[in-house]
Amino acid sequence: MDNIKEWIDVDVKTRYSSKMAKAKIIEDKNNIKVVFEEEQRAITPGQSAVFYKNDIVLGGGKIIN
Repeated sequence: MDNIKEWIDVDVKTRYSSKMAKAKIIEDKNNIKVVFEEEQRAITPGQSAVFYKNDIVLGGGKIIN
C-alpha cells in the first residue's frame, strides 16, 4: 500500500466470517491506523485486517493492538 497522507474511507474485514465494517484509515508512522464508524466486537492482536474500496483490495495486515 502506498503512503496514506489523508484519511481514506474503506470497508474492513477482520476475519473470514465477519461482515464488512465501515472505517477510515491513515498511515501512522510505519503502521496503518484504523478508526471504525461503529464499535467492533472481539478484534484481537494477531488477526488480519483487509481494507477494501468498493470491490478493490487496497491492502491489509496483522492487527497489533
